[in-house]
Amino acid sequence: MRILGEMDRLDRAAWLLLVISGLFAVSSALSNTFVNVYLWKLQHNFAVIGRFNLANYLALGITFIFAGRLAKQVDRVIAIRIGVALQAAFYLSVLLLGTQSVRFVPLLGSFLGVGSGFFWLAYNVLYFEITERYNRDIFNGINGLLTSVAGIVAPLISGLVITQVDHFTGYRIIFTLSLVVFLAAVVVSFLLRRRSAHGEYRIWEVLDLTLKRGSHWYWVNLAMIAHGAREGLFAFLISLLIYVATGNELTLGSYLTAASGMALISYFVVGRFMRMTWRDESIFLGAAMLGIVVLPLIWDVNTWTLVILGVGAALFYPVYMVPLTSAVFDVIGENHETASLRVEYVVARELSLNIGRLLSVTAFLWWITRTPDISQLRWLVLPVGFVQLLAWAAIRNIPLLEQE
Repeated sequence: MRILGEMDRLDRAAWLLLVISGLFAVSSALSNTFVNVYLWKLQHNFAVIGRFNLANYLALGITFIFAGRLAKQVDRVIAIRIGVALQAAFYLSVLLLGTQSVRFVPLLGSFLGVGSGFFWLAYNVLYFEITERYNRDIFNGINGLLTSVAGIVAPLISGLVITQVDHFTGYRIIFTLSLVVFLAAVVVSFLLRRRSAHGEYRIWEVLDLTLKRGSHWYWVNLAMIAHGAREGLFAFLISLLIYVATGNELTLGSYLTAASGMALISYFVVGRFMRMTWRDESIFLGAAMLGIVVLPLIWDVNTWTLVILGVGAALFYPVYMVPLTSAVFDVIGENHETASLRVEYVVARELSLNIGRLLSVTAFLWWITRTPDISQLRWLVLPVGFVQLLAWAAIRNIPLLEQE
């Protein structure tokens, strides 16, 4: 089967990791966006949503440091199981707390961040170990396809359930489904071969490279901070604004389905046709278009301009993200020395991402407390919408982009 590219380049371990990633994507697509909407319905306050995400990103960054030690000196597979199990426990906590969840926003955000930290650290290390330069773009493309399919089906199901059932009962049903899917991912993780590890955890040595302008990792660090700044704000704000504008979960679910449909097409094309020598141009094109689709907000913040932004971003995000991810992991695998420190490099990458996320969410909290008018948020969204161009400007300083 060649429609998705040379899929025979992926072995059993790669497919198992894709299944775990796909289940994670299904559960996240079912509930992640709707957790923010749920908190908004409990207390109509953008600052509450900001604090929830700020706690999430802060805990995520701190967890990476400790999860990195576990992955480096014990076992990567155990770390991914812990991460998925904690994600399941987060939704169980929301179910048990019910409408009281809004009183524990920082705690819940931290809980989610710890689970995400263990999962993504282990996932990224396993991704590096299981894939090679010759099949990394194929893996990323297929993973994007799975994520997009989950994003097409799951949000529409969530929207239908929440609107057809009593709203808060509908939310409980969706959070229960997420809990079940995460538990299924835990089961699949037991099929992965144990990857015991040993060696000194040299995180500070790698973090020191982020300050050395002559190193490739210096440029990767800058690119990840810029990328994280966009991701940190857009991951929750656009969907929440669409809900606020429409007041209907089914409309929000339909929007997320449409956006994921566009992403599905884009991931298919990128995964099928991407070449290493095109990475620089692809990252620039995707980064520029991700900014251009924000421009309609200058005239008005309404449902249609937000949909243009969301669907347009879904179309061009894979063009930007797939080659960027592959390039970063190629730097980690640049030579034997860097590959031996792969855990530390993944931790450093995620810390840089979270610095960017924390910066943009902090800016959001500062902005919303001084300018609560929703229409004025466009002047914050506009510069953040173009910040990924800085990621392109940084990553193009790495000559690995041009090596086949």
